[in-house]
Amino acid sequence: MASPLLPYANAYVRVTAQGAVTNVNGRFVSSSGNTYLVQCFLKRTQYSTVSSGSTKQPLPSQLGGTMMPGASGDQFYYRGYALRYGIVTANFGPQVDDLSSVTWSDVTVSYSWLKPGTDVLMYLGQTPVMKANIERFSGVFGGSGIDQILYGELGGIEIQLVGAEVLD
Repeated sequence: MASPLLPYANAYVRVTAQGAVTNVNGRFVSSSGNTYLVQCFLKRTQYSTVSSGSTKQPLPSQLGGTMMPGASGDQFYYRGYALRYGIVTANFGPQVDDLSSVTWSDVTVSYSWLKPGTDVLMYLGQTPVMKANIERFSGVFGGSGIDQILYGELGGIEIQLVGAEVLD
């Protein structure tokens, strides 16, 4: 069943799964696995005077804000629902590549390749691509109980990310 939020989906998250781990010259190295494109309905959460709102990058406490000379920006908290996903090529860009070539599957469970702490690329509306980090991929109740009812009705799973818009 398609999600009732799908007509309002405004974002894509591209994530590359971890592949097989091998030992190369005494070091453990993981290869790249499949690259997934996740279609999401996301909202930027903006508050004032709390930590989940905008955070200036670099922080003023980091060398007086000059840790990244020539670059600055904002880091925001995004939350919404991951609705469907498809396997794409490693350099697929949803703002320029043909989305009709993607074979979509509904998001119905928490996938290991969308675990918290994973670095992803986020495409939100018309904004430039952002580097983001998955903070949470489960509901308010940890994916149990009422979350399962909500997932069934909304056709997706709650996702929360932190994304940075870095300006030159």
